[in-house]
Order: sequence, then structure tokens, then C-alpha cells
Amino acid sequence: MRSLKTVLRLVSLLMLVTAAVFLAVALTHPELGTVFYIGGIAIGAAVWLVFYIVYIAVMIGLFTASFFVSNGEKE
Repeated sequence: MRSLKTVLRLVSLLMLVTAAVFLAVALTHPELGTVFYIGGIAIGAAVWLVFYIVYIAVMIGLFTASFFVSNGEKE
């Protein structure tokens, strides 16, 4: 079984790759940005910015946490 440290690093690496692909697509196709609705709530540019900030915070948090967890081995 993989250690928690390895899992956290893999998840954060996957999130980083996803963010890089998203950024490449967003920069080459700006027409893809749209407003969509969840119920009566419009999800536009301001809400997307909050999503991006939360995504980056989670990605950085997971990567940082991977340096502070133990391998799960008993001493």
C-alpha cells in the first residue's frame, strides 16, 4: 500500500497537470468561457475566480501536507 505522503504528492501532481491543461485551453480558446446556472444562481467570471483560488489553495495545501506526514511506519 502506498504511503499517505505518496498519495498526497500524486494527487497534487495530478491537480497541477490538470491546471496546466486548463490554462493552455483557456488561453488558446477564450470563447469557451460561459455563464451557466445552478438553480437560480449565475456562475460567471467572479465565481470562477473564487473556484480558481480554492483550487490553487487545495493544490498547494496537499503538496505542502505531503512533506509533514509520516510514512505510517511504527517506530
